[in-house]
Amino acid sequence: MRKRSALGALALSAAVYPFLEARRPQLRRYQLLKSPGIPGLKAQETLGVGGNLPDLGDRRCESQQSPIGQESAAAIAKQQVRTAWQLRILHLSDLHFWSRSEWLAEYVASLAEFTEIDFVALTGDNFCDSSGLKMLQRALTPLLKFPGAFVFGSNDYYSGQFKVPLHYFFPEKKPKLRNVPDLPTAEFQNFLTSGGWQDLNNQVASLAVTSPARQGRATQDLTVALSGTDDPHIGRDEAIRTPDTWSKADLRLALTHAPYARVLDQYAACGADLVLAGHTHGGQVCLPGFGALVNNTDLPLSYSGGVRSWRIGTVPNPAPRMRRGKTYPPVDLQALRNQAGISDPVAAGQTTVHISRGLGTSKFTPVRLACPPEAAIITISELSANK
Repeated sequence: MRKRSALGALALSAAVYPFLEARRPQLRRYQLLKSPGIPGLKAQETLGVGGNLPDLGDRRCESQQSPIGQESAAAIAKQQVRTAWQLRILHLSDLHFWSRSEWLAEYVASLAEFTEIDFVALTGDNFCDSSGLKMLQRALTPLLKFPGAFVFGSNDYYSGQFKVPLHYFFPEKKPKLRNVPDLPTAEFQNFLTSGGWQDLNNQVASLAVTSPARQGRATQDLTVALSGTDDPHIGRDEAIRTPDTWSKADLRLALTHAPYARVLDQYAACGADLVLAGHTHGGQVCLPGFGALVNNTDLPLSYSGGVRSWRIGTVPNPAPRMRRGKTYPPVDLQALRNQAGISDPVAAGQTTVHISRGLGTSKFTPVRLACPPEAAIITISELSANK
């Protein structure tokens, strides 16, 4: 009898745990280094370590993780005295707010207390249903004191619906997309732009962002060139554009909701330093020791979350843009590169991407397993040209 009771308690704990994990957000920290004039944030070039950027790990807010392991932490610290500037970006994605998201609204609002934030990036899927607007305003109002930018995902136009989770393993059998938006998209968009944030849905912008004085560095205004797409998952993306400041900016930053290969290839061709995306939920339900089982994009499962290096051709023959039954031809990457003013073919063709595992879930499947919700603070340091 005792054995049965123990097994019953264990089964109950296993059933309840995914619901608890979904309400235990982490604040991950990433340290990335930028070399002057070279696109992408490739720490291995700076620190002499070969290979692609791995994921930076699962560290809570009190930890600082090196992009290439603990053995590099001391090397990064030594590099700090030779940095020209430093910028810290708060990346939020996949909030999926609805009327019962009070706990998440409080958590997101509390992030405004971090004085180290210089810029906020919001990469879409902010709603579960229309009741989420008040929660979004409550959560994001404190963060509007920082410069910021945003793009939208499908759940900024269409409310979530119940779906059998197994459909993610069979993309060709996904439910048909709706054509009539039912969310207060325009009201939410106006709330963000009125607060001073840049709308990057198939748009570009250029900002002067102040890099505060830190560790002996003086306050400095940096030119941040911004580019973004509307949601590629439902085909709302267009051929990317870049602002006039792109080729000479201190930082070239791109936002997109769903990290599809066709979009990452375009930003790699244009020499973007960093692409921020979400959508995957990190797999949401993962196998411990293995990771995501599905990521709902055309990317390898290793690109389900975290920081990764991306090169053109990582995914051969990327999924084409499709919208309302129409298939659009691939973008001419060479022409795109020329328009962006990136003349060095060696420097172009690669970028770095951070794919957020997101903070929320659908209200129909409010669970996570081996994939806790997350926000991220990404610290970018450019090395001084005078070493």
